[in-house]
Amino acid sequence: MSTHHAHLLRERESAPSKSGYPLIICVALTAACLLAFWISIPLPRIDNQLVGSDGIYYFAYLPSFWLDGDLDFCDEYAYFLPDQHLGACDPVMPSANKFGIGTAVLWSPFYLLAHAVALGLNAAGANISTEGYGYLYQSITLSGSILYGGLAMWLCFLLAERVTSTAQALVAAVLITFGGSMVYYMTAEPSMSHTVSAFLSSLFFLVWHQKRGHETMASAAIYGLLAGLMALVRPQDGVFLVLPFIARVPTVLASLGKPGHPRVWRAWLRDCAIAALVASLVFAPQMLVWLHFYGSPFTSGYRFYGESFNWLAPRIGAVLFSAQRGLLTWHPVIALALAGLWIGRRHNRSLNAVALLGIVAQLYLIASWHSWAQGDAFGGRMAIVCLPLLALGLAQLIEWAVERVRRTMVYSLGGVILVLNLLLFIEYRFSLVNRPAPTTWHDLTLGRVAFLVDVLTAGIGK
Repeated sequence: MSTHHAHLLRERESAPSKSGYPLIICVALTAACLLAFWISIPLPRIDNQLVGSDGIYYFAYLPSFWLDGDLDFCDEYAYFLPDQHLGACDPVMPSANKFGIGTAVLWSPFYLLAHAVALGLNAAGANISTEGYGYLYQSITLSGSILYGGLAMWLCFLLAERVTSTAQALVAAVLITFGGSMVYYMTAEPSMSHTVSAFLSSLFFLVWHQKRGHETMASAAIYGLLAGLMALVRPQDGVFLVLPFIARVPTVLASLGKPGHPRVWRAWLRDCAIAALVASLVFAPQMLVWLHFYGSPFTSGYRFYGESFNWLAPRIGAVLFSAQRGLLTWHPVIALALAGLWIGRRHNRSLNAVALLGIVAQLYLIASWHSWAQGDAFGGRMAIVCLPLLALGLAQLIEWAVERVRRTMVYSLGGVILVLNLLLFIEYRFSLVNRPAPTTWHDLTLGRVAFLVDVLTAGIGK
């Protein structure tokens, strides 16, 4: 294939699709996740709640702020964690919350909808609690969380479609969503922050890709707005703000010695300042919450309770390769996505360099964190924020592969990845998550099949 022909093909494939089938597929898959979640609601639960783990703390902001009008979580913790919060409210030091407010901010429309539904049903004669804690509030709010995950998948597709064909972009978006950690948090544990994190990250990079090369003060403000929201959800996500401005550095340096250099330099500095200012303003409510709880706007709950980073000894090897939540060992699709970013560097050098830099930055943050294994997690959940960057790499790998082997072989491999991830999902949900022993290599390989066989055999035996 000639260079000119390849260039024309790439321009045609990178044009936004006018077909509606990718949207239909994304909507259908999101609906399937919603259905799986709603079907599971009547199942017995140890704590009799839909929200759990960290999700309790994200959710606690909602009834406390919207219904009680305060940030004292004594009532919320007494409801969700009765065994851990047995005492009365302390009038001097109200119950604090180390988790960020951003997830609750994005969940608020769904929570308020749930409250409106509860009030409406009661007006019609029903007898539903409007205290803001029950299954009605939890189920509608968490359905919103799943919708954010579906939107993240759609935005990943739109981003990937800008560098590959529609079909390849769609396969990449679906595969990175359902072949990695994301599917677990769109079905089994939607009360975590990761679907919201992935949604904002995907929106951020899609906007940047649309604006790059034509940045203005308005685009810098948008970057700051989205990065501020990302930091409200998970502070680690806010580091992505620097990437659009790092991507402009070669242009700034190339202008050295040219007549327009001062203008280019000043525009870059101006946009950096605008983005930083807007991000700071958006993040300011979190700092006010820290001030309220810990007496300083610069002291997060993690720092207050002694949780820390070890910047000089990051556990990068463990984060990537360990059986205990290793990114590449739990979800090899991530390795394929990284390979795609390297393979596609010839055609998308600056884009892929920025994507790799963002992934490396997140990897360093995760590996430096004292709890790098991320507790109860389906794989490396803290890296879900990299979903759009991984989708870009996976789409480019698929494009490279279908030019060399049959398309059916490539898509069949994708199907195998999905099946293996489903088996690991089942094993984790019904065995590993409740098992005190560390995850082993057997669990990640033969264990996912053996566990299902044992379950089916036991069922037949009954």
